[in-house]
Amino acid sequence: MNPSLESLQSAFAETIEDPAADASLLKHLQTADDKLTHERLGLYRGNVRAARRNALENAYPVLAQLTGDVYFDALSLAYARAYPSRDADLNRFGASLPEFIERYEADARYAYFGDIARLEWALHAAAFAANAATLSPAQWQAIGVERLMSARLKVHPACFALESRHAAFDIWRAHRQDAVAGHNDIDIHAPNWTLIVRPQWRPAALSQTQAAHTAFTALQCGNTLDEALERAFAIDENFDFATQWRTWIETNAITGLRDA
Repeated sequence: MNPSLESLQSAFAETIEDPAADASLLKHLQTADDKLTHERLGLYRGNVRAARRNALENAYPVLAQLTGDVYFDALSLAYARAYPSRDADLNRFGASLPEFIERYEADARYAYFGDIARLEWALHAAAFAANAATLSPAQWQAIGVERLMSARLKVHPACFALESRHAAFDIWRAHRQDAVAGHNDIDIHAPNWTLIVRPQWRPAALSQTQAAHTAFTALQCGNTLDEALERAFAIDENFDFATQWRTWIETNAITGLRDA
């Protein structure tokens, strides 16, 4: 009885993941040269693995730099086995890597890898997020202080506010600026707060204070601006709202009023 197309596809997928499964697939295939077929499967397997690795490195360039090629190759293979791609778009392949690497890397010295990965994935996801129309400076000014303070604000879909147990932003910035030597001066155990924005369609990471992070996440959760600021000033009575507000508007992090 000839195998169904579905069973052949399943056997082929298993072979791509495990060379030991080649023999099982070859039993179902009528080939003139099993050795040649085995070699071709090996080439295809190599191409698939390389595509996955490249997709991960594209999303996680700093993580790849931090770990080195050998480590990142092994990480890519282990991740693909744990989270096989179910999507034709490899841009989505690395979504679970931050959680995976925290289980994969048992050495406490590298516990910050997970936070670095979260920051990089947020940047990656921001590049593909939907766009949103934003109010102009004149439109913001026309709203008036009283109405603005009682309003619930819209946050740009590409924005992500991240709280990191480790110095994820500082390490990421040092490596992005090729200031790797400065990495040794960073206290990796110092918490960081990062805001991912996308002005002019280009994702960027901004360092925030804990107070600014608290205010922004409150706005994301639907709190009014007045409520968000109350939380921020409870953390830091010297919170510079005017400067922070200007940053949010200039980077399109805040796009308008929910209640408009």
